[in-house]
Formats: sequence, C-alpha cells, structure tokens
Amino acid sequence: MELLYIPAGESWQGSGEWDHEFKADEIPEHKVTLDAFWIDRTEVTNAMYAQCVREDACDLPCNSDVNPRFYDPIYVNYPVVYVTWQNAMDYCIWTGGRLPTEAEWEKAARGTSRSKYPWQEGYPTAENVNAANSVGDTTRVGSYFFGASYYGALDMAGNVREWVYDWYAVDYYASASRENPMGPDTGTDKVLKGGSFFDGYEHTRIADRLFHPPDSAGINRGFRCMIPPL
Repeated sequence: MELLYIPAGESWQGSGEWDHEFKADEIPEHKVTLDAFWIDRTEVTNAMYAQCVREDACDLPCNSDVNPRFYDPIYVNYPVVYVTWQNAMDYCIWTGGRLPTEAEWEKAARGTSRSKYPWQEGYPTAENVNAANSVGDTTRVGSYFFGASYYGALDMAGNVREWVYDWYAVDYYASASRENPMGPDTGTDKVLKGGSFFDGYEHTRIADRLFHPPDSAGINRGFRCMIPPL
C-alpha cells in the first residue's frame, strides 16, 4: 500500500447551509486541529487483506458463497468487501495503525478547505467517481484519477463505503472535541464515509455520514487505514 502524508494542523469537519444537501447530523460545521498522520492512498484490496489472513492476523471476509471475489484472482486489486468494523480494525492494527477517525478521514479528503467533494472543483460525474450505479459494481481501486483528493488519495468518494473509527451519534458535532476528536465513547453503530458504487451522488460528499452496526458486513463496505508518524 502506498501511504500519503497528512500534515498536522487545522481542517474543517461537517457541513452547513452553504451546501443544499447538508443533513442535521453534519452540523455544526467546525474547525478541528489534528496531529500528522499517514493514510492509505487507496482502499484496502482483496490481495492486501488476504496477506493478513494468511498470517492469521485477520478473519476471512465471509465464505466463498457470500464473497466469491475474495477467492478469485481476477479481483485481487478490487476493494475487499464483506468486512465488519472489527475485521477492518484488525487489519489496520496488523499494518501498524488503525482506522482513521471521521475528522482524519475528512482532512485526507478535503485538505484545509471546505470542499464539498474530494476533488477540488465540479460535481460528481462518471469520470471522477464510481457512484449512483454508473458502473453497477465495484471497480479496481485507484481507477478514478480525476477524483483524487487534495492530498492525492483515491476513491474517497464512491466504490465502497469506508469504515472509520468513530461511533455514530446524530448530535456528536455539537459537543465534539476540536482537537483530535475520536468520536463518542459508546454507541450502537459505526460511521462509514464516502458512499459506494450504488449510493446516490449526495453520499459522495465529504461531510456525508453513513452508519451501520459494527458487525454488519456487506457488499458495499470496505476501508482504508491510517498510521501515526514514527
């Protein structure tokens, strides 16, 4: 996996009335200050996850009947799916890191601006994001270079929803720490960011917050990792 360096400093989190698609759980839009970190350039692939399985550090992402692509060499460079939140965390810990927080994920996607999408200008299209069933399936990671984020991360919109570290709470931003926020202490659902291949374009917004129970694996759920600097 190629890693991208995200420098320490301020960034924006959430959204506001300037975005006509904003939702109640994205407010108040606020600044956060984050330590530096590294983040995966792409979503974790079947091949990458399989190595963790071979070393007995990760569980299989469902069986071959549910997730046949994991066992098919044609799809080695496609994002691993049918992973639970804990599967994703186990992999990230194995690599020396963890899942990124919501705030870290958003900074990796937008940089220090208030961008609505990972790319710097324009709306979602079939050229810059795999979403809204434009393809109808996942694609090889890193296929959408026109959708690269401020720091160069790929597929931060579309392809698969990405598990992040935080528990979900609809009103969390009102009381969240403004320095290295780690999410609520407890909850019933975990946050996912970025939308997937069949989610509408509104879910490709950086501020959009999807959520599932942490043991909920699905065809549209994957992840990427962060690693603290040495």
